[in-house]
Amino acid sequence: MLNKQKILIVEDEAVIAEHLKIILENSGIEHIELAYDKENALVTLSNFQPDLVLLDIHMKNEFDGIEIAEYLNLNQPTPFIFITAHSDATIINKATKTKPIAYITKPFKQADIYAAINIASHNLKKKETTISFKDGYDDVFLNVDSILYVKSEKNYIDIVCLNKKHSIRNSLDWFLEKVSNSDFMRIHRSYIINTNQIQKLSSSAVFIKDFTIPISRKYISSLRQKIQK
Repeated sequence: MLNKQKILIVEDEAVIAEHLKIILENSGIEHIELAYDKENALVTLSNFQPDLVLLDIHMKNEFDGIEIAEYLNLNQPTPFIFITAHSDATIINKATKTKPIAYITKPFKQADIYAAINIASHNLKKKETTISFKDGYDDVFLNVDSILYVKSEKNYIDIVCLNKKHSIRNSLDWFLEKVSNSDFMRIHRSYIINTNQIQKLSSSAVFIKDFTIPISRKYISSLRQKIQK
């Protein structure tokens, strides 16, 4: 339901940010936070843990919005919608590579915002339940719920399940994009975990089954927020 969603608006023009907030409130959304610059946005992302981000491409610096999108993709997988007044091909091409779920162009209409949020809400309900990949000559179709964690080893990743490990030539970024599932979170430059599998958490490690997985200091706050939701 829309009213249960947590939405972060990242927009450096206060008037536009407040206008967006009013539109969302009129659509029945109750949990909304605002951020007016990149630094505040990163802090709010960690503390608020939004379900969706409305993200202005061009803020104080030309590519602030794109850099926030790249941060989301790498560290805190969260769907985002770009808000833009730009038609510059270089900026649009760079923005497109971050894979937003939609664009809203300025000046926007209330109907545009409402439609984009509803489409996003519908897509958020759809979680990939399997991941497919090649393991040697075999085609593997793996239920994502069975995955404990993923570890990066140079040009390979190990997808670790309870009774089996799959080593494939790919990256952690590929895995996060492939699963499209918010239960998976990067907690270290070399590790992604299934947060549903956590049994214990310390300030320096996550414990899943018989595995002890290191966690970088910069991720600990986000992880604690996530498992308390």
